Amino acid sequence: MQNLWKDITFGLRMLGKSPGFTAIAVITLALGIGANTAIFSLMNQILLRQLPVKNPDELVILRSPGPMTGHISSDGDDAESFSYLMYKGLRDNNSVFSGILARYSFSASVASRGQTDRASGELVSGNYFEVLGVHPAVGRVFSQEDDRVPGAQPVVVLSHSYWTRHFGGDPSVLNKVLLINNIEMTVVGVSQTGFSGVQVGKTPDLFVPLMMTQQMTTNGRTLDGWNNY
Repeated sequence: MQNLWKDITFGLRMLGKSPGFTAIAVITLALGIGANTAIFSLMNQILLRQLPVKNPDELVILRSPGPMTGHISSDGDDAESFSYLMYKGLRDNNSVFSGILARYSFSASVASRGQTDRASGELVSGNYFEVLGVHPAVGRVFSQEDDRVPGAQPVVVLSHSYWTRHFGGDPSVLNKVLLINNIEMTVVGVSQTGFSGVQVGKTPDLFVPLMMTQQMTTNGRTLDGWNNY
């Protein structure tokens, strides 16, 4: 122990004689520790942190690799894009999974209380919340009844964080009408706290039934095309 203390004292004395070298060494160590901390935080977010949903270890992403002809919309891997008719066939005829959901990101302009804000939205299938096991904090989430007739369900579920930021967590937001992409939409619920979607880096502010695709997207595409991925 005495020898260790002598070594530490000698090292400190030598560092004191070379302040320039000492400063460089300290900065290098600080940068190295900071970089490793940042990398670990990123890896923790992407690989280690589980989604706040029921049985996150059972979730899988379906892919359909190979050439496609038609219109393809994707926020990452094109092979993860399916037409609605393909999705519907998989959902209704699958004998492997307990449920298959669909989602599609879109940009939203939300007008309420005399103000207009930009928001990130997701068009989701009626079974989206059911498959993920996500419950409402207020009101209700979507059901299969919201996933039957195109354009017939102008309703919206707010994310918990968006509800807190823009409406102060006021439960009276239920049944309020918001103008989303120039379409009047009625707020029917707020998702449970902590839920921020199923894709890392994507934090939707609001959820809209997939049946409102034509009304919410600028290209006005419908759901009845086999080649509209």
